[in-house]
Amino acid sequence: MRSAGERARLCAGNNADLCQAIFKAHGLSDRRSGSVWSSDGQAPPYYPNAATLDADAVAAQLAEIARLTSVLATDFSVKDGFCRLDLQPLGFSQLFEASWIWMSLSHPTTTPSGWERVEDAAILEMWELAWADGASPSGGRVFPAAVLADPCIAVLGRRAADGFTAGCIANRSGQVIGLSNVFATNGEPTYRDAARAAANAFAGGRALVGYDRDGGLDDALACGFQVTGPLRVWIWDHRGKGE
Repeated sequence: MRSAGERARLCAGNNADLCQAIFKAHGLSDRRSGSVWSSDGQAPPYYPNAATLDADAVAAQLAEIARLTSVLATDFSVKDGFCRLDLQPLGFSQLFEASWIWMSLSHPTTTPSGWERVEDAAILEMWELAWADGASPSGGRVFPAAVLADPCIAVLGRRAADGFTAGCIANRSGQVIGLSNVFATNGEPTYRDAARAAANAFAGGRALVGYDRDGGLDDALACGFQVTGPLRVWIWDHRGKGE
């Protein structure tokens, strides 16, 4: 039985794996140590430029985040995976708090009816339109077609005649499968189906992990996830630089 701290560390590592994959799909370079993942590139919408990986490596993390404030000319966010950092002295404000979630897969599951893996660029664009509720957040793609070539990423969804009605992304790490970007266009809870689809996206039994808050967290807990630790997202406003 893993401790809550070990589970949170695996959750944070898996989420950093997803960030790394999305940045790579955008052609952006990154760096990673045992304590922090980061990138000097302009992050895709909703993605951070840094994420912490070790609850105790605060000094190294603060040093890397301070470096980012000196090289990035745009607003950017930091995912503090263990709520250990005070970034206000560096000019950050708190964006939100959330909870890492964990589900042990003790019994085999089956993929829910109607769900499929996206394997075509045009279908991926259709999936992203449904995920974004018909509007891109920045006029550009968050999930370029290059993500489909990554064997550790599975874009999953329930497709109807006119597009996708639900979906999620699963990403495989060494010991866990991450579940993210869960959505349903009709607003109904879809965590249970998303979790089943993600659990079957890759061979080999792994726990399902992710993070959520508010109503999404309630939906996740209702279908069997457990909270395994807190996280916090901070945002830095470059316009305050030097003031």
